[in-house]
Amino acid sequence: MASNDEIKPFKIDISKDQLDFLKSKLDLSTFPDGILPDDDDWSQGPPLPTMRRLVDHWRNDFDWQTAQAKLNKIPQFTTSIDVEGFGALNVHFLHVNKGAKNAIPLVMIHGWPGTFYEMTKILSYLTDGKNDEPKFEVVVPSLIGYGFSDGAKKPGFSCVKQGEMCHKLMLKLGFNEYVAQGGDWGMVIAHVMANVYYPQHLKAVHINNSDMYEPPSLFKNPLYWLQNQLRGPYTPAEKAGIERTQKFLGQGLGYNKMHSHRPQTIGYSIQDSPSGLLAWILDKLHDWTDDYPWTDDEVLTWVSIFWFSTSGPTASFRLYYESQRMPMEDKLKYIAWAKCPMGISHFPKDINVSPLLWARPMGNFVFERAHDAGGHFAAWEKPQVLASDLKEMFKRGGPVYGAVSGRDGS
Repeated sequence: MASNDEIKPFKIDISKDQLDFLKSKLDLSTFPDGILPDDDDWSQGPPLPTMRRLVDHWRNDFDWQTAQAKLNKIPQFTTSIDVEGFGALNVHFLHVNKGAKNAIPLVMIHGWPGTFYEMTKILSYLTDGKNDEPKFEVVVPSLIGYGFSDGAKKPGFSCVKQGEMCHKLMLKLGFNEYVAQGGDWGMVIAHVMANVYYPQHLKAVHINNSDMYEPPSLFKNPLYWLQNQLRGPYTPAEKAGIERTQKFLGQGLGYNKMHSHRPQTIGYSIQDSPSGLLAWILDKLHDWTDDYPWTDDEVLTWVSIFWFSTSGPTASFRLYYESQRMPMEDKLKYIAWAKCPMGISHFPKDINVSPLLWARPMGNFVFERAHDAGGHFAAWEKPQVLASDLKEMFKRGGPVYGAVSGRDGS
């Protein structure tokens, strides 16, 4: 374990001046017209009545101090991580079940529009070790440019660099061997890490979505193409998933294009307008979940973390831009088939709900599980279900039992 002066306890402490500034910005909010006949019609984005209610609650009733106090009950830390080409960056992270005997070291990696907050509901399920199930020692970094980690100080900080940061953090915490889990960008970053740090350090990966939107190709993946041909007709659930995926690709990818090509342009609006930031994120929280019953306080805590983040909300967009433009040698670290043992959990209201078999060209899948409910933010929507899948994967008799030397989760 690194010395205490290198790894510092952290408490979120948003000042009164920051809170007053946010309120002053909310006081100036203006709204577009509402021309849709149904007040709950999300076809053009968050409905006007919903936005008016949330902005009013944020301005007048939402208690950030209560939300902050709740978050501060979770052990949090910061430390400096040197990323090649970018120097030392201050990284914020959660570290739960620290030092638990035989617990499996697990780094959980969020995506956009997630933050470390997305992972907070799953922590108790991963650390309880009930009924002889494996337990985990969980590390949740705030990615560079997110939450209370630094932003990159120059261009080029791609998903490969995020993976380097996560890996070096685990080494600094004393974990020469560890496992990883992620969804959204976390899935991408974990896949990169599987190709770079396996088998010496990273021993297994679990993801809760894939980025394989098409069936395996005869020329690129003949074995998986043959499996797909022989498997028989798609089930009704798989057909519904393919339809949802195609709808996302055709109608829901605008945010990705903007982040990938003009993050600074949208950044001026998001950085200046808390109501604009709320709408930008709320659109995804609604569309990418399986009728999850969001409370106003949950939404506003989620969005406030972006507003109060160390580098501001625009910094989170740049991961799209930089990862689109990374050099080929780095792209190969992602697109290559991973030898590392992998698991995947499939949720029907995710943004990519392609059949599980379509994901197999990503790597060496030893665990696959399809669920009948849940969406993109699995750790938040279905924490017990996702935790159960991880325990199934790592339990005695599971496909990666004992992957980390001396730590079987018992």
